[in-house]
Amino acid sequence: MRRHIVRWLLPVLLVVGLSEGRAQLLYPGSPRLDLQEPGLSSPLPSNSVSHIVVQDSVIWIGTSKGAARSPDGGRTWESFATVPAFARPGIFALAVRGDSIWCSTGFSQDIDGSDIQTGAGYAYTLDDAMTWRFAEQPLDADHDSLVQYGINTVRFLPVTVKEQNVTFDIALSAGTVWVASWSSGLRRSTDLGATWNRIVLPNDDLGRIAPTDSLGDYVVNPVPVDNFKAFAVFAEDDSTIWAGTAGGVNKSTDGGLSWRKFRSDNQSEPILSNWVIAVGAQQVGLNKRIWTTNWIAEGPGQRYGVSYTDDGGDSWTNILIGVKAYGFGFRDSVVYIATTEGIYRTDDGGNSFVRSGTIVDRRTGQRITSDTFFSVGILGDTVLAGGADGLVKTVDNASHPFGLTWEIFRAYEPLTSEVQTYAYPNPFSPRFEVTRIHYALRSGPSDVTVEIFDFGMNRVRTVIRDAARSGATEVDEVWDGRDDNGTVVPNGVYFYRVVVGGGEPLWGKILVLA
Repeated sequence: MRRHIVRWLLPVLLVVGLSEGRAQLLYPGSPRLDLQEPGLSSPLPSNSVSHIVVQDSVIWIGTSKGAARSPDGGRTWESFATVPAFARPGIFALAVRGDSIWCSTGFSQDIDGSDIQTGAGYAYTLDDAMTWRFAEQPLDADHDSLVQYGINTVRFLPVTVKEQNVTFDIALSAGTVWVASWSSGLRRSTDLGATWNRIVLPNDDLGRIAPTDSLGDYVVNPVPVDNFKAFAVFAEDDSTIWAGTAGGVNKSTDGGLSWRKFRSDNQSEPILSNWVIAVGAQQVGLNKRIWTTNWIAEGPGQRYGVSYTDDGGDSWTNILIGVKAYGFGFRDSVVYIATTEGIYRTDDGGNSFVRSGTIVDRRTGQRITSDTFFSVGILGDTVLAGGADGLVKTVDNASHPFGLTWEIFRAYEPLTSEVQTYAYPNPFSPRFEVTRIHYALRSGPSDVTVEIFDFGMNRVRTVIRDAARSGATEVDEVWDGRDDNGTVVPNGVYFYRVVVGGGEPLWGKILVLA
């Protein structure tokens, strides 16, 4: 995850008080304005899969090029990337409840040399994707500064721009849509996004808040309040709502009116760290175990890892300490955790783990090049995980241990002849992704050489030389955008040459955009 300083537009700067080192791209593969993947005829809309939700045997995924669903375990996909309601195809959040599906859309743009994640609104359906509608990203008018909270009037600085106003999570409860956004905090709508109400959470000095409290001079601005920088929202039921922020995890048992805040420094058995980016629930007997992913926040003793509670937040167990985690999947007693080190599996509450390791599809020869996974979904005894390099699937049961074999699903276009080649994605940004050079083996197993040249036809990288390739008729070779010295190449046009088994060279072109 690349750290960088973000220059905020003034109306947002005062609301969230972003500090150096805290502004991060939550999903580093998020789509950019100037990066457009060519039309692909393959099942997946994109190889960057940030969200997976499984409901009633249907798999929903959110990708950098739109949302899609599969009714048959991933064999076929229906993509909604071209639906007009998806104003921008990048999916930052995905929620499913019955026939209602909500997607947060957005993109990254370069402003003064910084990558600024920008909210583009919501695509949603109420009839199981038969028709889609659009709701605007929540924005305030210049005069929208006061929020009535019980007997108190709380003053906020209005959020008037979409830059840094990205919704990272959505939850659906009865008649209510909840959204967690970085600059505009936690909000809810009861009229399908026509209007949004701010949710007043405890500020950084308070552990609890209720509408009947006399808050006095309740400070939200201009002092930066980490607990108003929202990343996660989870509806345990229609009354119990959890909200993860840069200042802890908050719980409401009355539909979002009163809140209790849990931090690493306000309990005897506290949560691991204060920056909570995901919240999920596992059914354990008659009770629910609440899980959180924790990132490093400001203050002493902050560490990456995972926390869970069996008593509604009164005490926490901390596991995977030092590991940056993104999300969860649950199947009975088993928990799967998507991290930057692969997929962790535990069936004993974190006392022991199995990790995914190297992921190779034996049938196709495809290999996952990145250990980072953002999401996990469970369909029966099938485990699906999404990352920046594709969607993977494995079976986990008594006769097939987790990770014994893998299937890899990727966006690609089948070749129409043995002398065709292309690279995907193209253009590509070496800061966020790799590009794959796709070609055919022609007449079976062969030795292959792939080289990269700059615009002046100077060789800058030998990807492979006389490497043995077999097992699949179509093959990918990965280029990470670096030269033979390990330095990222400058922006521009590059040419690649593929030589299969001593045959005539195949040439292609790649555009590199930082």
